[in-house]
Amino acid sequence: MDLEGFLEVLAPRHELWPRKAMTSKTRGQVPVNSLNELKALIEEAKRLDCYIQTHSDGLRSRNILTVVFIDLDFPGNLKRAKKVYERVVNHMSETYFVEDFYAQFSGFKGFHILIPIKPVVAPEPKSFLRFMQLRLSKGYCDPQLLGDVVRLVRLPETYNSKALKVGVDGFVEPIHEWRGERYDVSLLWEEFKMSKISEKLDKKKKGKKPKRADGPKDVRPEVQALIDKIREGMHLSHEARLAILFELINAGWSDEEILEVFSHAPDYNPRKVQYFIRHARMKAYNRFSRRRLQAILERCV
Repeated sequence: MDLEGFLEVLAPRHELWPRKAMTSKTRGQVPVNSLNELKALIEEAKRLDCYIQTHSDGLRSRNILTVVFIDLDFPGNLKRAKKVYERVVNHMSETYFVEDFYAQFSGFKGFHILIPIKPVVAPEPKSFLRFMQLRLSKGYCDPQLLGDVVRLVRLPETYNSKALKVGVDGFVEPIHEWRGERYDVSLLWEEFKMSKISEKLDKKKKGKKPKRADGPKDVRPEVQALIDKIREGMHLSHEARLAILFELINAGWSDEEILEVFSHAPDYNPRKVQYFIRHARMKAYNRFSRRRLQAILERCV
């Protein structure tokens, strides 16, 4: 991959410049306004220790995320780093359906994975980026960069001076080429919102034992009203869908029965629904309070 292709991993062309870069010859980070300016910096440094921001300051100021940077760093144990890289790539594919990404050897002690994403405006960009880095990397991402929106990443086909000092060539080598498709983070965004709701519920519960429905298949009238609406083809809010999901799981419904309910939604996606079912069962969420259900119903009118 050429330098221009690598830069498009970071952001669509119209969002690339200006952006800060750093090399062994610059004193800290310096602003760069074009591909030619960046090339000049790289050549001036003789390709040694060349970095660029994963997100520009402009993107950060607008709370826009365009790439997820995962650093797998294992000093002195490159063999383990390779195994973890393969494990993370399999996890991304099997759990989050990430098939298109860019990866490179850092030149010394690990690997960089860059997942280009469809630009998303995130009200809490640092928290959401940290959440994605941890989920996609299965927790292996270097903690030093978690949530760092403008983190520097090494440029490909440059050299890592740390490796040169111990007699290794230090070449930053691409190992997986990006094919041009940006990943849709909607699944991760929904999971992120669910985690926030869970945090709020946990604070309110303060260690109380979860309350269960009276018996298998029992569904309260408010939730039944929501189910009736979804069966009629109404597009329900994310919160309303969670109310149904948590209720049915607590009432002992099977995955197949829950899928049947949501199959009537106009935007039904069985794989996406199954993902949320699995996540909700794993987290053992409590059903919503009656007061909250009534408020949701009022907004559905």
